[in-house]
Amino acid sequence: MTEFEALEKRISVRAYEKRPPAPQLVAELQAAVDACNAGSGLHFQLIDKSAAQKPAVKLAPGMFSGEVYICVLLVGPEDALGGELVGYFSEKLILKAVSLGLGTCWVAGTYDRKSVTPELHEGEKLWGVVPLGYAVEKIPLLQRTVRSRIRAKDRKIETFVESDYPYTSLPGWIRAGAEAVKAGPSAVNQQPVNIVYKGGLVTMRLWKEKKNEMMYNDLGIAKYQFQVGAENAGVRGFWNFGEDGEFIAE
Repeated sequence: MTEFEALEKRISVRAYEKRPPAPQLVAELQAAVDACNAGSGLHFQLIDKSAAQKPAVKLAPGMFSGEVYICVLLVGPEDALGGELVGYFSEKLILKAVSLGLGTCWVAGTYDRKSVTPELHEGEKLWGVVPLGYAVEKIPLLQRTVRSRIRAKDRKIETFVESDYPYTSLPGWIRAGAEAVKAGPSAVNQQPVNIVYKGGLVTMRLWKEKKNEMMYNDLGIAKYQFQVGAENAGVRGFWNFGEDGEFIAE
């Protein structure tokens, strides 16, 4: 499965089977976590409780069902740039997990923080967790209701881009990137991110006047989603980090 295929397949899974991933998958996940941490300043931590058949994190019962024996603790620098990096690399990790056949969800607050004990260095914080497991074949009614309530807030695709051109006249790869952003998860369930295409430059910003720290997670998530969507449309590139950071096409 390609990364773009994983992007298209990914949904926020809130109902999990009570069975742990195979050891080979856990090893691949650990390698992906190590790759995210390498050179990024992040301190993601894979928690594996499958041998003990115990949950790796206690998720809110009103929002989730089943148990997860594997999760990733999203630990990184506590400043805004750290939040953006956490969002960017966590989405890279999530797409890897989906390509391995696992279900995931970006969980910022609906879990018991006392159920996890991250290793924190000075200047770091736990931004959220990513449960990893097998999605149930039939989604329970409660989880379907939660998903529909959240997705009902989705923005129209045209609102994701600020430009001097109408949306339908934008280059195809920018529209593909915008559609990938729309398809992505949101730490605050609002997708408070806009792509800006002006003067031949592509940048990204938070459009909410009142910002909170988790919105920088969304900025990073959106940048990674855009990058994957644009590459699938034929334009490979990378982002400069920071709000208003430019997308550099290779």
